[in-house]
Amino acid sequence: MYKLNESKMFADVTNNVAIIINSETGIYYGINNCGSIVFQAIIDGCSVQSILENLKKMENCPSDIEQKLKKFTDELLQKEIIIEGEQSSKVPIFDEAVIKQDNFEMKVLEYADAQEMLLADPIHDVDEKEGWQPVFKEDNKNDK
Repeated sequence: MYKLNESKMFADVTNNVAIIINSETGIYYGINNCGSIVFQAIIDGCSVQSILENLKKMENCPSDIEQKLKKFTDELLQKEIIIEGEQSSKVPIFDEAVIKQDNFEMKVLEYADAQEMLLADPIHDVDEKEGWQPVFKEDNKNDK
């Protein structure tokens, strides 16, 4: 069982497209439609085995689906997008048309083009005691 690595990753899955941002590095990831559906099932607590079983039930499922799923899961783990999580009995529900549209391919794409902007966000400058407070230079009272 796996879950989102919430200590450093922010993720949003909308319309079968997952975007994940690493808050420590500023790198962000995009996942294709098929991969996004599988990723959502993973972070929802579905076991990889139950995901595999449901993929295998689909018409025209490729014979190498187990290797494809393992490669995808290994990549998510290697990039620290997911980590070990608690066991759940949740069963994945897939949109078969979307899975087939991508030919059962699950792809993680990595982008660094917004790294500086994401890391420059002042939310990274949070003080544990005071929280986020913008630093303003004091007005020079002698200038009046």
